[in-house]
Amino acid sequence: MFWTVVKRAALLGALLALPLTARAEPVTYAGKLGNIDIVVEFTGDPATAGAALAGRYFYRSKGVDIPLQAKSNKGTAFQLAEEEACDAKKCGDGQAPPIAAVWRLSSSDKGKTLEGTWTAKKALPLKLTRIASRAQTETPATTPRDLYDFTDMTFSGDDAPITMAASPYDYLRLDFAPKADAKAGWPDAAYDYVTDPRTKFARPRIVDLAGGAPIEAANALLQSRHWHDSLSALSCAALRYAGFHEGPPIEGMDDGSLGGYEDSHSEVTSLTPKLMSWRESGSLFCGGAHPDNYSDAYVMDVRRGALLGLQDMFSDTVDGKPGPSLLAFVKEKRNKPSEQTEIESEAECGTDDLINDYLAASLKRDGDKQMLVFGLQGLPNVIQACGDDLLEMPASEAQALFKPEFAKLLEP
Repeated sequence: MFWTVVKRAALLGALLALPLTARAEPVTYAGKLGNIDIVVEFTGDPATAGAALAGRYFYRSKGVDIPLQAKSNKGTAFQLAEEEACDAKKCGDGQAPPIAAVWRLSSSDKGKTLEGTWTAKKALPLKLTRIASRAQTETPATTPRDLYDFTDMTFSGDDAPITMAASPYDYLRLDFAPKADAKAGWPDAAYDYVTDPRTKFARPRIVDLAGGAPIEAANALLQSRHWHDSLSALSCAALRYAGFHEGPPIEGMDDGSLGGYEDSHSEVTSLTPKLMSWRESGSLFCGGAHPDNYSDAYVMDVRRGALLGLQDMFSDTVDGKPGPSLLAFVKEKRNKPSEQTEIESEAECGTDDLINDYLAASLKRDGDKQMLVFGLQGLPNVIQACGDDLLEMPASEAQALFKPEFAKLLEP
């Protein structure tokens, strides 16, 4: 898939036939380092750059950024210094990171091709083909960190689409054939879990639905979420390089850790031709004061490929939070502790107050029956231990609470 995209992208008139004055920078190239597939992003256009270029690159088999510091340029020839990963022993006292290799490249055919050598303990040939450029940021990128920060800031949430137009470098990084597990599910709705072997965690995809119900929009959303998480994991691993952050090596991140994403978990709890529900959980750390512990449930309108919040499911909500009648319903019917230690723990958490701000709902399928599950979600890290399921009941017993559109999606 990847090299098909590369070949197509190299010919895309929409990206490469733009007039020079409209051509955006930085520029992405793909090709070979020796016989290894790589993708490179430069801070400027090698065909027109007036100053030394910096960059970053990744091995396709790894996906992790490696900094390329600007070294020199002369006409169509330029050099870059590839950083070595930097732990406390090598960079703990503020010394410059060691150099792993020197890149020597020359531009030809108006920048469509770059050729040269990668020199470390041995020399290997480099051959790169221009793929596409992307829009420049408000402050032009001049260092590897600027390129890294662009990815981090642009795609840190789940909403920004990772496309060839937005970032050819990141799109090609994630356009990697995943491995699929065995199909699972119900007679009318099947799914599997797919894994990018570089980031190691599984996320669901819909395989088929009864009646030929469309799955494209739903799988597009599932893939987008998977790609964003994979990009975050790979960005964490890149922090072992000093060129991507300020200060000394980040404690706990100098070993190429994926930030805990590799141990995160996803579980489909319900799937029908109309609705899907699943839970994602884990403990993430990519520098900072503490890990991000989470366990979040999601509900999706399958046909539209759209996530549904409380306001899409229930009639009584105010600004996305439960309204008075929904709060009263949950608080009255929810599971209440009977043992003294649990009673004291709930009192310390202030569960009824938390329900006001952190109530979430999801679905669990039991045969042909849909169960409605209420829980607490999105709690601050210091009270994550207070999060738990509050109430599980047949969805048919909560019909009066639902918006008509959601009730229709629950119908067989």
